[in-house]
Amino acid sequence: MKWRQWMDSAVVLFGVLSFMSLVAFYLALSDIGHDYASPEVWARAGQALPDWYSNVNRCALEWRVLQVGFLLMLMFHILLFARRLSGPEKKTTG
Repeated sequence: MKWRQWMDSAVVLFGVLSFMSLVAFYLALSDIGHDYASPEVWARAGQALPDWYSNVNRCALEWRVLQVGFLLMLMFHILLFARRLSGPEKKTTG
């Protein structure tokens, strides 16, 4: 009984985190996609890439958000399937 309540709570918690990850995915991928200081922008400006470019403009935070979000979604789906495969809760009378 306690195990199923714990699983239900975990599924709800990770479900909310999974949804929030979708929003974070949109924001992170938008930043990665727009890459405002991409090499193409520097080339159109007729300038060489500065020395700091490779250290700063790798979108490390955005890629980390995608990694964490993927793990949260994976955990949600594993918990959801485990809960569903465990069968329905048996009601006792008494």
